[in-house]
Amino acid sequence: MELDLWIPILIWLAIGAVIAVYLYQLMNKEGKVEVIWVVIGFLLSVLGLMAFIGVRSMKEKDRDKAVDPKSYQPPEYKLKSEEKKEKPKEEPKAEPAPEPRKEVKQIEGIPRCPECGSAISSSDKRCRDCGAKLKD
Repeated sequence: MELDLWIPILIWLAIGAVIAVYLYQLMNKEGKVEVIWVVIGFLLSVLGLMAFIGVRSMKEKDRDKAVDPKSYQPPEYKLKSEEKKEKPKEEPKAEPAPEPRKEVKQIEGIPRCPECGSAISSSDKRCRDCGAKLKD
């Protein structure tokens, strides 16, 4: 009768020993062995392994959270030197022959470009269609 009670206990501890070795190797590979998890894995066997996996997944979720801005140094910004580079001389471009004006139906109250007649905004400095200068 007494032997019947010891067999499940020995099996439980044998499984716990395997789990404890697994947990030790896993944490050793990561570089941080926590002895408490090895002991929990040995004593609680499969339950200890499940607890380890649960706590570990919660810690990984915390890693996804935003970083505290006080925990790092802000980057240093370096301004470009204020040396003035010589701009290449631009050759005057020959202006193409103006296109014949299109007849545009005028609607009262809508400003139009004096060159091409397209509708413009009162805040435009250049025409969007032909590029003509609108304001001084």
